[in-house]
Amino acid sequence: MWKTRHLPLIIDLLFCGVLLPVMLKLLPIERWIVNDSTFVYLLAGWLYVVYLLNRAWILPPLLRRRRVLLGLGLILLTLLVTWLITRYQMDIPVRPRRIRRPAIPRISLQQQAIWFLYVVVMSFGTAVGLLTELYRQIMARQAEAFERKKAELALYKAQINPHFLFNSLNTLYGMVISRSERTEEAFADFIDLMHYMYANASQDRIPVRVEAEYLRRYVDLQRLRVPPQTRIGYDYDPDPDPQRQDRVAPMLLVTFVENAFKYGVSSVAPGEIRIGLRVRDHRLHFTARNRKVERPKISGNPEAASAAAAPGVSSSGVGIANCRNRLALLYPGRHELRIDDGAEFFEVELKIDLES
Repeated sequence: MWKTRHLPLIIDLLFCGVLLPVMLKLLPIERWIVNDSTFVYLLAGWLYVVYLLNRAWILPPLLRRRRVLLGLGLILLTLLVTWLITRYQMDIPVRPRRIRRPAIPRISLQQQAIWFLYVVVMSFGTAVGLLTELYRQIMARQAEAFERKKAELALYKAQINPHFLFNSLNTLYGMVISRSERTEEAFADFIDLMHYMYANASQDRIPVRVEAEYLRRYVDLQRLRVPPQTRIGYDYDPDPDPQRQDRVAPMLLVTFVENAFKYGVSSVAPGEIRIGLRVRDHRLHFTARNRKVERPKISGNPEAASAAAAPGVSSSGVGIANCRNRLALLYPGRHELRIDDGAEFFEVELKIDLES
């Protein structure tokens, strides 16, 4: 299958191999060959030279405003050589006529035909050159947008990684201070999470089952530090068809899970957190739901109190807004994000079309 970037070359070959010979055939080429074959071959060769000069050396400098004098000089050169060719007069025998009429000199008809071919060749080459330059500019803009998109995604990932690390270490710190019996188990889960993060976070896509396992380990780590009155549920329902190996961007869902644990856990009130992940027919359905709980009042620190009352925004400034930006870059027009900030529950629902 020919690629789109080869289209200008294909057009050049069609013009040189088909269109130009057809145009020459429309002229009285057979009579010309009989009387002066050298001139005909010279004319045909010159037309090919004009086309290639226009495509390679005349139009590109003029469009890109580089070596403009070279382009203009080559135009004048082609005009001069074409004019010299028109000055050549073929010796074509003429039947004697009884009545002499003022007729158009045959040299004039020959000149008109040559100038006509010159204008057609230059015009067609210019049109192809303009289309080629337009295509080049479009490809350059797309490449620039792609690189900018990669840079933005890399920035968002760079923000997520330290934020996740801080939250996990904060959990471990709390367990160490409280001398929890499950601290060793928590460190084992933390090591597994770190292995996932550094093994997969740099990839563009990973299997959904790997992302689901990462979320499960994160939920298990959080279970170790939350009060017993907090009910936690995590459910992963994979696609039953083993032939469908859907892939998703790594660390895309963990921010919503972090948000649920941050604002759904309290030491003074019972909490409830439900995380769900389901995949069917190349569509991912994710939900994160937490009960809004009463949080301990933080006295003497207005900034901390304000941060505690702001669901959806992480302490490091990376939160749901970050996820919105990543989704817009990774799945434009292929995702639905619904956030319901109700009186009793805070719920996030995300649907992604994984089939590209």
